[in-house]
Amino acid sequence: MRKRCALNIISGQLGAGKTTLLKHLLQQKPDNEHWMLLVNEFGAVGIDGPILESASQTSVTQIPGGCICCTAKSELETTALQLLDEQQPDRLLIEPTGLGEPDSLVDLFTSGQLAGRFDVQTLFSVFDLQQADLEEFDRLSILQSLFNMADVIVLNKKDAVSEDCIRQVQAYCEQLYPPKQAIYTTQQAQVPLNEIRHPHFHHDTYQPTAQPFSPLASLHMAHTPHAEHTQNTLPYRPLALPNLLERVYQTQLDTQAIGWVFDNDITFDWAKLFQLLESLGQNRFQDSLSSVKRAKGVFRVGSTPRMLFQWVNGQATREFIAYRKDSRLELLLDTSPFDFPAFEKALQGCIKTEA
Repeated sequence: MRKRCALNIISGQLGAGKTTLLKHLLQQKPDNEHWMLLVNEFGAVGIDGPILESASQTSVTQIPGGCICCTAKSELETTALQLLDEQQPDRLLIEPTGLGEPDSLVDLFTSGQLAGRFDVQTLFSVFDLQQADLEEFDRLSILQSLFNMADVIVLNKKDAVSEDCIRQVQAYCEQLYPPKQAIYTTQQAQVPLNEIRHPHFHHDTYQPTAQPFSPLASLHMAHTPHAEHTQNTLPYRPLALPNLLERVYQTQLDTQAIGWVFDNDITFDWAKLFQLLESLGQNRFQDSLSSVKRAKGVFRVGSTPRMLFQWVNGQATREFIAYRKDSRLELLLDTSPFDFPAFEKALQGCIKTEA
């Protein structure tokens, strides 16, 4: 059985410090590991590749003049297979252009000829704090992809901005979904080497039970002085939902939280999901409009696309999200009665295909 090659993607804005981060990682490389770099630059003439190769004595392969997320994707696949067969590296680090979308890269390395050949690990996204614009973060899909796909976020060039700017961007990153392994604020993109080895949430051998789902985690209530008042027993008889991996219920601080996690093979009808969330504002399952505090979920809605659905303050929204781990939904409610069986039946009706 062939050993899989560890893979890391170092993504981020143009000029944010991706190459600097790579140089720091390479300086920490264990002597007994064989690493290779694959650099994709926006320009037709590669600059970062020679810089990295001369600085680290590590073999660098360049794919200049085309984005490996789209126009040069086939060249990337051919090059990656060639590197595996000829060089047999222990780890491959890929630096796409600042215009690259990391979700496309992860999809490529977990499907087709590359499936099973690579062990996709920590994906880094590097941002320049000098260019931080929270409204632009929410508006531009490329930035959303960088945030959503990241396991570790590096907020670089902290010396060039105010403490208030740093606090605002950190707060923005801390509320991202899915949550991040780590968020670093740096001056020269310095990150400890141990951050490189985490399994990426796309990892094809991902076991959901390894990271228990906690519907209250986003409220930072995992450990509080009120823990003795937590209830974890379901207040209703649950339905046998297909492909359900986990169902978690908690009550704490006058809030009910319930979450459902479905395996990655199941597909949902996005239009029915959106209608279901909109119905939370129509007292379909509860007596009071104010009893539902928030609904948030990410679902597989096609062969690869995922959508993030949210309901808050009576408003339902949806958007594509670069998330590939599973399908999951979370409801936060007050302690008023809620018709959980009816909601589960409606959720089951949103399932389009079963594994």
